Amino acid sequence: MELGEEILKMQGITKEYEMGEETSVVLKGIDLSVRRGEFLAVLGPSGSGKSTLMNIIGCLDVPTAGDYWLHGKRIADEDETELARIRSAEVGFIFQSFHLLQRQTAFQNVELPLIYANMSEKKRHERVEEMLIKVGLEDRMYHMPNQLSGGQQQRVAIARAIATNPTILLADEPTGALDQKTGAQVMNLFHELNDEGRTIIMITHDAKIASHASRIVRILDGNISEGGLEDA
Repeated sequence: MELGEEILKMQGITKEYEMGEETSVVLKGIDLSVRRGEFLAVLGPSGSGKSTLMNIIGCLDVPTAGDYWLHGKRIADEDETELARIRSAEVGFIFQSFHLLQRQTAFQNVELPLIYANMSEKKRHERVEEMLIKVGLEDRMYHMPNQLSGGQQQRVAIARAIATNPTILLADEPTGALDQKTGAQVMNLFHELNDEGRTIIMITHDAKIASHASRIVRILDGNISEGGLEDA
C-alpha cells in the first residue's frame, strides 16, 4: 500500500523523572516519523521506554524536552481542550488489559467515545453496530465483558478505538493477555484495518508480533533505532 503524508514527527524527545535526589532518564532524544497508512511496531524489552513513548504519542504525557508535531501542529503549543480533543478523536487507544467498563455491554463500551463526541443517538447506534460487525461480534453486542473471551474483549476494545475514525491507532501490547491462536486472530484484524488505510503504531516486546508490522523500530534504554527482526 502506498503511504501518505507524514502525520507524526518527533525530534529530540527526552523524558526525565525526578526520583528523590536522582534523575531517571527514560527517553534519550527520540527522533521518529510516521506516515499515514503505516503499520509501525516499536519493539523493545520491559523497561526500555516503550510505554512512556506511547503515552507521549497519545498526548497522555508530555516530554521533558524535544518537539512533537501531529498533523503539523506542535503539541507543546496546544491547550488542554485541544489535547483532550486529540485524545478522544485523533488517537484510538488499545491496551493489553482491554480497559472495558465491566458493568457496560459491548455495545455500550463502543458507544462511549461517540457520546463524548456528541454524535446523535441514531448515528451512534448505527456506528456501534457497524464497528461490532466489522470485528466479528454481531452476535455478542449485548454481552457483558465477563461473558466474553479475552479475544472477544480485545475485539470490543478495537471496535471502541476505531469508532471515532481516529488518525492513529495506538496499541500497547495488544496480544499480551491472549493465547497464541487468539493473538493471531487479533493481528489479522489489525492487518485488515491497515489495509483500509488506518495508521497503526504498536508497542510490543514480542519479536513475532512485531513481525506483523510493515516497519519496525527498536527501543532500548531510551534510545530508538530502525531495525528489523534480524537485529532483535
